[in-house]
Amino acid sequence: MTTILPTSSMSAIDTVNAYFTAFSKQNIEGALEYVDENAIWHVDGDPILTTVGIIQGKTAIKKWLLCFPEGFQTLDFKLEKLIDSEPDVIAIGHFRHRIMSSNAIADGDFVIRFTANNGKITRYQIFEDSLMLSKSHHSSTPEFQTLINGTQYSWEDTGQGPTLIFLHGLFLDRTFWNPVIDHVKSQFRCVSFDMPGHGNSSWREGLDLGAIANDIALWIIENNISKVTLVGHSQGGMIALRIANKYPQLVEKLVLVNTSAQEEDPSRLPLWKKREAILLSSDESTRKNLFKMMQKIKYTNAWLQENPIYAEKDIKKQIDSDQMMQVQAMNAAVIMRGNISELLKEINIDAIVLAGSEDIATPPPHSKEIVQLLPNSTYVEVERAGHSIPVEAPEALVKCLLIK
Repeated sequence: MTTILPTSSMSAIDTVNAYFTAFSKQNIEGALEYVDENAIWHVDGDPILTTVGIIQGKTAIKKWLLCFPEGFQTLDFKLEKLIDSEPDVIAIGHFRHRIMSSNAIADGDFVIRFTANNGKITRYQIFEDSLMLSKSHHSSTPEFQTLINGTQYSWEDTGQGPTLIFLHGLFLDRTFWNPVIDHVKSQFRCVSFDMPGHGNSSWREGLDLGAIANDIALWIIENNISKVTLVGHSQGGMIALRIANKYPQLVEKLVLVNTSAQEEDPSRLPLWKKREAILLSSDESTRKNLFKMMQKIKYTNAWLQENPIYAEKDIKKQIDSDQMMQVQAMNAAVIMRGNISELLKEINIDAIVLAGSEDIATPPPHSKEIVQLLPNSTYVEVERAGHSIPVEAPEALVKCLLIK
């Protein structure tokens, strides 16, 4: 390979371009041709990361460049823009790395400020989400959090490939999807949210399914994801449909599980009001009885009998959850959700709609109605499954996700 040596007449932006070209080809010696003997490299963050620190001199920087692959496996790297402000150059881009020590995925934006003179880089300082990188180093399945319009959203991000975004149903959390994600993360990037009012996500005044849909869409846009497959269960499916209707440019495919486009049956609203009072009760045994009853709606009796440990942990999670947020989430998902059947006719996105043959919360006719209204949809009925296909019959959902 012939190396084109830098000249003293090179501009700052040409110098940085040449450095990136060599570095992207893992040509460390070629990249070092554009680094000054006394250059300074400045990376803030958790010192447990091998790349963090302030170093000076080409010898130290060479060691830094050589150690980079030991700490990170680059899954995706996009240099989006170089801004010339000679002698400074601002590089803006996006990365997705696998942290070698934990096998976690780190995904984020970066800004690098280079200073270059006479064809040599004299200073490098990177600005990135150091908290996210630290979390990714400390755990193989780190939890990420941000505020979207004042509401804290928590999520996990794992795997590599086309993006699947998982939105769970009422009285659940993001771990509901684990039996599915474990089987598809080798082929897909899997982002699983705690929906507002659940898990480690919060709530805000005035939040409803439409506002949640807007928040998730904003997250997709701000994370520069061009197309996603939305995988929505129950209320998550209702939110996915609202996203697909309002932001079709963001969605490649819909996978709707145990969901409905209908409003709640008015005759059932008094029952939900009674449940609201129980959720706010200080009597833990009364609340526990409610969650046991809700389990019989979410899962088949046969599955509950075969999975007593899961059932016990599920109830403990609900007992330990914030009571007011449970009520707020329930009101949004059930009492105030409204009928969106007419909106479905406007959605021209490929969709797969899964129903459990024994689902008593959203029986198969609800899913069949969605298929009749969505122009490009397919119906799948899962035998002997109730309202929780992702844990009762994960293989059925995995099969649908793997369909090209």
